[in-house]
Amino acid sequence: MPLLLLMYPDMPPDVLTSISLAVVCLNATSGSVAYARKKRIDYRSAAIFAIATLPGAILGAMATSVISRHTFNLILGGLLIVIAVFLFLKPNRGAYAKGTLKGKCVDRDLIERSGEHHQYRFNIWYGILISFAVGFISSLLGIGGGIIHVPALISVLNFPIHIATATSHFILAIMSLAGTIVHMIQGASGKAGRPPFPSASA
Repeated sequence: MPLLLLMYPDMPPDVLTSISLAVVCLNATSGSVAYARKKRIDYRSAAIFAIATLPGAILGAMATSVISRHTFNLILGGLLIVIAVFLFLKPNRGAYAKGTLKGKCVDRDLIERSGEHHQYRFNIWYGILISFAVGFISSLLGIGGGIIHVPALISVLNFPIHIATATSHFILAIMSLAGTIVHMIQGASGKAGRPPFPSASA
């Protein structure tokens, strides 16, 4: 998405978002296939979180069409700065999990194809809220939700790193597909004054 913004400074945000989301969907789907073969996906959690992302993904796709290009740029730039600062701090696994292990918590027990055994516990409602927010932001900005979801799964929900990455990929494939479909229904790709990519004669 940052590259698309630089390459096409006059293109509406909803067009760029629809293009980026379609690419994200294909990338996440192929990655999920690879992770599935390694048995790293927590399907039980992924199903719940994927459902939670759908309302956010739909709202985000609809909201993109009503914000200006300048506002879009500010939101995306601000988000990337916040994520960069968070990653720079390098929070450990479960760094913020202690305060969330209250209420409706679930236990997971997962064994990878390699034989590595993972056991972890997290608050399911925090996961649902985070997933909803990820769905909205990702669909609004046309970015892969993994840059938000993976750090949250690791630091807040105490997921092992390999499981968080694989599970987030699976969720992202479903979420980005929903966002792409909404953009298609809205006809975002037909709103541009010029084609999304230069023609051969350009």
